[in-house]
Amino acid sequence: MVKNIVFDAAGVLVEWDPVTWFSGHYGPELGPQVLAAAMGSRYWMDNVDWGFVTEDELFRHQIEAFPHLAAELAELDRIWHTILQPKTDTEDLVRRLKEVGYRVYYLSNFPERTFRWLLDHTPVFGRMDGGVVSYDVHQVKPNADIYETLLTRYGLAAEETVFTDDTVINVDGAQRAGLHAWHFTGAAGFEWYLRHDLGLSF
Repeated sequence: MVKNIVFDAAGVLVEWDPVTWFSGHYGPELGPQVLAAAMGSRYWMDNVDWGFVTEDELFRHQIEAFPHLAAELAELDRIWHTILQPKTDTEDLVRRLKEVGYRVYYLSNFPERTFRWLLDHTPVFGRMDGGVVSYDVHQVKPNADIYETLLTRYGLAAEETVFTDDTVINVDGAQRAGLHAWHFTGAAGFEWYLRHDLGLSF
């Protein structure tokens, strides 16, 4: 019987559509360039979510690497958290699960500064029983160790735990770790899965 529901953050608890956001803010030509400079490099993938470098260090590094985008990257450093607006339908699902006694957690790849902003500005995190974020443990999805860290930290049994994420490889990683897992495309679809496939009542 499933007792614990674990949510990814970006794309599940909060909006995350960087392609649309960057194109809308910087224009259809410049937007993809700024996105690639900010997040598309090996420097980001090998360091930022892992917590090996701060976001301040990231933007200093990328401004040096892409001087022709220095103004845009400096602005982005100040405002990029605004992409992460609450998903009210997921927040409502979390509320209803909590009201009937299910334990609810988060598991997310995030750098520290932006995740701390999320904790302070996104009410759904106040309903959570806890969670694990990549920068804090120097582990990232879809690697097995971060799922094991969540289970161990809170004494959860994998077979009693379900995880949802908008990225397929992270769902696959959870399944390999023994959790139930669902590819998130919307709160309604995840609720259907919880009720009809897993037999949850709420």
